[in-house]
Amino acid sequence: MVNELHLLTEEPQSPTMDIVAIHGLNGHYSETFTDKSWYGHGTLWLKDLLPKKIPGCRVMSFEYDASINSMSVANVRDAARSLLELLRDKREDTIYSDVPIVIVAHSLGGIVIKQALVLAEDDYPNMANCTKGIVFFGTPHRGADAAQWALMAEKIGHAVLRTSRSAFVKILEKNSEGLYKISEDFRPMAANYAIVSFYEEYAFNILGKVIVDKDSAIMGLPHEQKMMLSGTHTSMVRFSSSDKQFDAVWKRIKRAAAGVPRRGQDQFDISHGPVAPSS
Repeated sequence: MVNELHLLTEEPQSPTMDIVAIHGLNGHYSETFTDKSWYGHGTLWLKDLLPKKIPGCRVMSFEYDASINSMSVANVRDAARSLLELLRDKREDTIYSDVPIVIVAHSLGGIVIKQALVLAEDDYPNMANCTKGIVFFGTPHRGADAAQWALMAEKIGHAVLRTSRSAFVKILEKNSEGLYKISEDFRPMAANYAIVSFYEEYAFNILGKVIVDKDSAIMGLPHEQKMMLSGTHTSMVRFSSSDKQFDAVWKRIKRAAAGVPRRGQDQFDISHGPVAPSS
């Protein structure tokens, strides 16, 4: 599999923002974000719904080999650098070079973008400066049980867990040194970005519990917006045209393009009430 940044929408004449989606473990650049329909074509909300709500947005989705049984030796750092290089190629010397960037990240994708922004601070300053917000969907900032990842992947992709697991599985485990380092490196710069964290409501059917619990899915930042979505770890990032929850998602993506709210602006945590503005 070749790492690729797929353009999902037509390029607008007057761009307002770049929205970049990143799938998670055993995910796919389009299927992860597609609501399956019994009647034929599913809804890829990144392409089918988002441009109607946010005029002028250009939407891309990053494809990388995050298969649980991949023989690739690539790790999170490799994926992060590939993303930065591909995104720079899409933006450099174009009308998009300075438009805001908002990242939409599911699960492992959130770890990839945190690593990418750590790298961007020194090596890709334009990318770091233009990135205004990150919308996390079920990202395990503090990890989750390895057995849960394996069972979920087996259920979704009919994968059989081999003894030699991919580097991506290992970094998602609780008490992973790699995960801890990425989190520690990213935390000082997190105040530069609007942060939205969605966490899952429903247990994964074969486990009887959620894949990423609320405590792991939330970073605990003063300016972070937190909200529960009615879905499992996989369904929480899929929306049909009639899904009322999509309103909450697209509005937060649009707001994130403005960056961190200025002091004095209202911030609201839907699960805990008002949150003090960040300093």
